[in-house]
Amino acid sequence: ATTQKPQALIDALTHYYVNGAANVHRAQHLPGAHATQAFEASRGKAAHWLNAGESGQIIFTHGATSALNLLAYGLEHSFTAGDEIAISALEHHANLLPWQQLAQRRGLKLVILPLDPDGVIDCHAAASLIGPRTRLLAVSQLSNVLGTWQPLARLIALAKAQGALTVVDGSQGVVHGRHDVQALGCDFYV
Repeated sequence: ATTQKPQALIDALTHYYVNGAANVHRAQHLPGAHATQAFEASRGKAAHWLNAGESGQIIFTHGATSALNLLAYGLEHSFTAGDEIAISALEHHANLLPWQQLAQRRGLKLVILPLDPDGVIDCHAAASLIGPRTRLLAVSQLSNVLGTWQPLARLIALAKAQGALTVVDGSQGVVHGRHDVQALGCDFYV
């Protein structure tokens, strides 16, 4: 996926390419030091914007699809056959396929949380589907198709009560204002 680029981004990229493109955390020269400083400053700004607690909790990837795949592979050995992963019926493929493939590889059950008529995850149904075998809840903050905000606080509380990890795909929601990931209480915000 792609999007239109704001002028500030185009200007920053042009400045970078014209005035000394360099690898971060690898170069011993001034352009490398500047690139590293800018990179780490960006991490700090992202942490502040999301109230992530500390900048070390921010990990840059190529995008949400890549991040969710890395997360699924990174968590793979936390699961045993018969464990459950709960996702909603409205997930973008980026937040469906990694968990679906993980379930196939490890003999897990993929539990699909239904939606109500307004396109919101049905919390009553979720309460009966998220149970003691649930090891992970992965849901979108905001539907990329329907534009519906999901009841994350209630869903995360249901999952945490079962000891499950929680993943929020915030790709669509993060651009609509500030979000406090510490208050949200999810384990991973992508």
